[in-house]
Amino acid sequence: MIETFIQNKDAILKAFVETNLMMIISIVLSLIISIPLGTLLYALNRDFLIKNKVLYQIFSFLLNTLRSIPFLLFIFILIPVNRAIWKTSYGVISSIIPLTLVTVSIYTRFVEQAYININQNIIDRAISMGANKFQIIRYFLFPSITNDLVLSFTSTVISILSYSTVMGVIGAGGLGDYAFRYGYQEYNYQLMYLVILIFILYVFIIQSIGYFIAKKLNKFKGR
Repeated sequence: MIETFIQNKDAILKAFVETNLMMIISIVLSLIISIPLGTLLYALNRDFLIKNKVLYQIFSFLLNTLRSIPFLLFIFILIPVNRAIWKTSYGVISSIIPLTLVTVSIYTRFVEQAYININQNIIDRAISMGANKFQIIRYFLFPSITNDLVLSFTSTVISILSYSTVMGVIGAGGLGDYAFRYGYQEYNYQLMYLVILIFILYVFIIQSIGYFIAKKLNKFKGR
């Protein structure tokens, strides 16, 4: 397997860069969108914040719809959107919209769930101290869910890594596409298993980083 890696290292590195480029862009965009949106969803469903059942159901329906569409079909559905925005439906740039939307649909729910799991005593304390709605979220609720946000974000990143493997259908490349084209289709199973091993190691690294950050946050909050 080492020999296989040496023979294909340049192509594997290129595919690795493509995978990371797809992931980093979609992850950054999803963080910008998902945390405020998840917070808004929670607020829209709580009497002590800005409860609005109609708006909550609209946002909830849209998120559920995004999560329900099979991802491969979702990529094809968004081809006209990619053409309209990027003037192309091919390449790494065309992976940004589908990956970002599916990431948002996953992580927003994680954010909302983290708020839902907050101890009621924290909420009661905030209200009893006379905090306004913004202060309740900023100084009481959000600090209570940072660990959950890190761990759920770690799971989301791993999911997006999996989703990125099918982006080759629109020419975005990546490790998954490379393993399929030059491993499976050319009966080079050793190369395919090598890429799978890279994925396993990558997931292990992502998970370890997530646990490390969460542990550090725990120690920081404990001071």
